[in-house]
Amino acid sequence: MDFINIASGSKGNCTLVSTKNTTLMIDDGINIRTLSERVRLANIDLKKVSALLITHEHSDHVKGIANFLSKYSIPVYCHSRSRCGLDAKVLPYVEDTDMDKEFEIGDIIIKPFRLPHDSNYNLGYRLSDGKRNVSIATDLGCMNDAIFANIQGSDLVMLESNHDVQMLKNGSYPFALKQRILGNNGHLSNDVCADTVLKLTKTGTKHFVLAHLSQDNNTPELAFECTEKTLDKANVKEGVDAYVDIALQYRTMQKIHLD
Repeated sequence: MDFINIASGSKGNCTLVSTKNTTLMIDDGINIRTLSERVRLANIDLKKVSALLITHEHSDHVKGIANFLSKYSIPVYCHSRSRCGLDAKVLPYVEDTDMDKEFEIGDIIIKPFRLPHDSNYNLGYRLSDGKRNVSIATDLGCMNDAIFANIQGSDLVMLESNHDVQMLKNGSYPFALKQRILGNNGHLSNDVCADTVLKLTKTGTKHFVLAHLSQDNNTPELAFECTEKTLDKANVKEGVDAYVDIALQYRTMQKIHLD
């Protein structure tokens, strides 16, 4: 399996997971021109995208979908409770699939699972080709046993590392917005992300992508350092025992190939 994040953050999100025969796009919150340019530089052909999976209806995850579908006519999968937040032009492409159950697209098995977030309904995804597993869990206010059970043992996990708590508390955001982000239906902090990464290493996960970093309340350096220090305290060496990458807003990450 191959994994590549095209964009991650509050300005737009898009990720691709592929096998030899199937390519899935998870969310499309960036404009078609930017998407086309970024995948071109990454040597990816958008004509090979088999389907689009939506996590939830917030604009930074769906605002590019209508224009994408006008050029590439592919099926779209989202939870029924997220449909009301989609552009009307997208609805004809939405498959009538029970998104609370496991299903298959091509040679990829898709297991959706719910994430706590202040949207109508937010999904994480565990994607498997029968040999390797990739899990995606972003836009979640807290980690719990049910979520962990769905992502544990994955070969790669993309996990939200949204904010540094002190930066957020001392920053310029209104109090209500700070409380929303810090709440159980908000966004995951660097600290909780780091603790989860450590727990996941004990279930066999080797590759981690820290995602949905706040541009106002975090930095790539802070997110990486928090996870690295947490691993180091447990004698887990980043770059040896575990590999940590950062998904950025304005730059496509290097593709990760899982043998």
